[in-house]
Amino acid sequence: MTTDVELSVGGRKIAGSRAGGSVAAAPLVVALHGGGYHRGYFDVPGHSLLDRGAATGFPVFSVDRPGYGGSDPLPGGATSFGGHAEALDAAIGALWTEHGEGRPGVVLFGHSIGSAIAVHVAARRPRWPLLGISIHGVGDRSPAHIVDAWHTLPAGGPVELPAEQRRALLYGPEGTVDADTVEAAKASVEAVPLAEMLEIVGGWPEEVARLAAAVTVPVQYTLAEHDGLWVVDESRVAAFAGYFEAAPWVDARLQAGAGHNLDHHRLSRAVHLRQLAFAAECATRVPAARG
Repeated sequence: MTTDVELSVGGRKIAGSRAGGSVAAAPLVVALHGGGYHRGYFDVPGHSLLDRGAATGFPVFSVDRPGYGGSDPLPGGATSFGGHAEALDAAIGALWTEHGEGRPGVVLFGHSIGSAIAVHVAARRPRWPLLGISIHGVGDRSPAHIVDAWHTLPAGGPVELPAEQRRALLYGPEGTVDADTVEAAKASVEAVPLAEMLEIVGGWPEEVARLAAAVTVPVQYTLAEHDGLWVVDESRVAAFAGYFEAAPWVDARLQAGAGHNLDHHRLSRAVHLRQLAFAAECATRVPAARG
């Protein structure tokens, strides 16, 4: 069963959904969506991370980033990955205070721009107990045609990609995803601020190495074979994983048989179970290392 969550951070609202939590030793999982989707990205029927967390005893929170869904925008309507990370750092701290008693800590899951923001959060070394980050749908180099396309978009308001473009860029070929799932995922589509699109192909590639070097928790990193937004090959996966030089360990893989929106593909169950297994390992190994 999914329930709504509402937090007040600096007088601004952060909205979310919660499911699961029957296993006391399980960490809190907080999922950060990418650009162009609200928190419902993680709750598409048949491919719901929240449902899979509930089935395995993990408390999973999917939150609307500032300006998306039910969450208030950042002050002045500005948007930046660093600004989102600051607001979400405070929001997750409030979640931890309310729901973390008796649990080992928090593991962040991120998709796409949400992954970049998860790295920003981890680099801040928050006061609440961050145990690890599991990220996918993000890289360090976009194809030239994507960079050019984003820079030629009209300045001003947010952008909503046409359905045909979303299908081509965000999903793998037929056989990797079901048409009815792509259709169902449209319920979580939301316009993305142009500033986010420009930062992910501009500022982010320039600062990812610096940010990742400041991350001191375990990292799970996945890049999909058919991701239309990033340059995809084994060398890029290895290079990205190598940025996390201070992490206790990094689990990195190139995922065959899927596209950018890994959570909606036919293998989403395998992806989610690997993420939850990673979260469980973080919860087990980090306290031992501290001891």
